[in-house]
Amino acid sequence: MAERRIKRFTTILLLFLLPLVSCLQEDKEEFSFNYTPETLEVFLVNMTRDYPSITSLEVIGHSRSGRPLYALVVSGNPGVLEREPRIRLVGAIHGDEIITTQWLALFIEYLLKNYETDSRIQSLVDGRCLVFIPMLNPDGVARGWRYNAGIVDLNRNFDEHWTLDYDHGTGPFSEPETAALRDYSVGEMRFHLSLSYHAGSVVVNMPFDYGRESEGIYPAEQTMVEYFAKAYATSGGFLQTPGLMGGYYVDQGTINGGDWYVITGSLQDWSYMKSGCLDYTVEMSRGNPETPEGMRQYFLYNRDALLAYAEEAGRGLCGRVTESGTGLPMAGVRITVPGGDLAVYTDSEGYYHRLLLPGSYDITFQKSGYSDKTLTGVTIPDSKVPVVRDVQM
Repeated sequence: MAERRIKRFTTILLLFLLPLVSCLQEDKEEFSFNYTPETLEVFLVNMTRDYPSITSLEVIGHSRSGRPLYALVVSGNPGVLEREPRIRLVGAIHGDEIITTQWLALFIEYLLKNYETDSRIQSLVDGRCLVFIPMLNPDGVARGWRYNAGIVDLNRNFDEHWTLDYDHGTGPFSEPETAALRDYSVGEMRFHLSLSYHAGSVVVNMPFDYGRESEGIYPAEQTMVEYFAKAYATSGGFLQTPGLMGGYYVDQGTINGGDWYVITGSLQDWSYMKSGCLDYTVEMSRGNPETPEGMRQYFLYNRDALLAYAEEAGRGLCGRVTESGTGLPMAGVRITVPGGDLAVYTDSEGYYHRLLLPGSYDITFQKSGYSDKTLTGVTIPDSKVPVVRDVQM
């Protein structure tokens, strides 16, 4: 398998940051609780230094003020594209919702520290590619406010049903943070499942944000969308979180985004409609906890929910698409099912993973310049281990 050409700055960062690490670790509890862009950087460097065989640190871009945007890859073979589900986990798209960064950092520590001794975690890490972007909006975190340095709400700056408004940016992807996430998500690596964490309520917010399910606006694959949302919401202690949303449109801790309130240009709607990734907005608390003990409790409300959600990512169909005759991998092949609206794509090495619930499906593979290829009557069992079908075009 070809090595991915990734930006890895771990060695250089370590040379400059190790003195700072020593000072910060004198008070470990405070360091683990009050993250700034600078202390998060130190934390991520530490993790890649301490667990080099299962982590890879990448810079996917820079904020409007020039701060690096980090992605930590946790996988059994980081840095190499493989036939495995890829899960993107995003925090602090709103800079004043710092609990989301704190939570992802705690979960990263939990995975890495228990990898050698916990068979469930080892199986998860070895069989998945988990990509953590704990702070998409470091400028907002540094200022302690919602927006980036351009006074734009980043969760209104994606191009699915984008509308012009005072805090939506001058156009879709006008902000370097959203453009960086877009380019990373549809480049060499393709994601299949994602979560973006927020604070303000407690609910798993499902696509679509731009319209109300109660008015007939919802994904064609709504049954699958609801299934994966509930896989998170009903696992572990999430439903015990204080402030859990109630109301007519809430179902077991989940809600269609537009039935809560309509927004345009959201990350989850873009992910679903444009990048082929099933994405949710997890509102994990009504605010930011004031103590490390309080943060630890929110970690416990969400830990087993995320473990279960990541395990569910194995459902469906996966494989590799190659060119007939040459055997070369084919990137950018579009994969669809009849009546579905989640179109997934092969990555730069030709790998794909199509989330599917149990049933029988016709799967079509398409790329300009090639004849379509359809697999008919593919049976997907009720299993978290995917069916494998390699395809030549």
